[in-house]
Amino acid sequence: MRILLTNDDGIYSNGIRAAVMALGELGEVYVVAPLFQRSASGRAMTLHRPIRAKLVDVPGAKVAYGIDGTPTDCVIFAIARFGEFDLAVSGINLGENLSTEITVSGTASAAIEAATHGIPSIAMSLEVDWKKTLGEGEGVDFSVSAHFLRRIAKAVLERGLPEGVDMLNVNVPSDATPETEITITRLARKRYNPTIEERVDPRGHPYYWIVGRRTTEFEPGTDAYALKVGRKVSATPINIDMTAGVDFEEVKMILSL
Repeated sequence: MRILLTNDDGIYSNGIRAAVMALGELGEVYVVAPLFQRSASGRAMTLHRPIRAKLVDVPGAKVAYGIDGTPTDCVIFAIARFGEFDLAVSGINLGENLSTEITVSGTASAAIEAATHGIPSIAMSLEVDWKKTLGEGEGVDFSVSAHFLRRIAKAVLERGLPEGVDMLNVNVPSDATPETEITITRLARKRYNPTIEERVDPRGHPYYWIVGRRTTEFEPGTDAYALKVGRKVSATPINIDMTAGVDFEEVKMILSL
């Protein structure tokens, strides 16, 4: 089996090393990840400059490249360089990726990109204190999330994903154990309510930070409820065809087409 592994925390993240160890017994692991932190990059591609690639020593990987681009760039590079894969994994991410905002996540977007190429994909994220998301994961225990990654990846490799499912978005609670229940969920509507905070630099010029207030109440059955309230591992099946499942004739009538 050939497994593509990427992330958005950067190739030096301890999460990607934990993922290599988790996946190594299932097949050959090819690592292509950003050289630097590229969180919240969504499905951005680098189109207006060349991409540089650097071989990096990642123990357990068949080969590992660091790319000075986005997570989506990494997936495109890997497929062009190495051909077909049986599975793509993005993670293990430092910090959860929940709700419809996974379209902003570099972690989830890398899995989505792989899925557009017909590769069964898993985005794997671990809930951690936000301060620990800023580094490479020093002091973070990835053992339980690696256990669930191995378990889910093995099932996907052996049985495939159900018809109509292109990828799984998986989130593991920080206090999970190997016995923690896995529950199948849908995406919550919103996790953050972003806004702009204006500040003034020492020269009197304004500058702006995008900041957000976290939503704290979630509907049962959603990924955020499972993780934040139920303290369960959330696995959300994702179909990359975002066409609304509605009566097209009704839409035509409403739009007077």
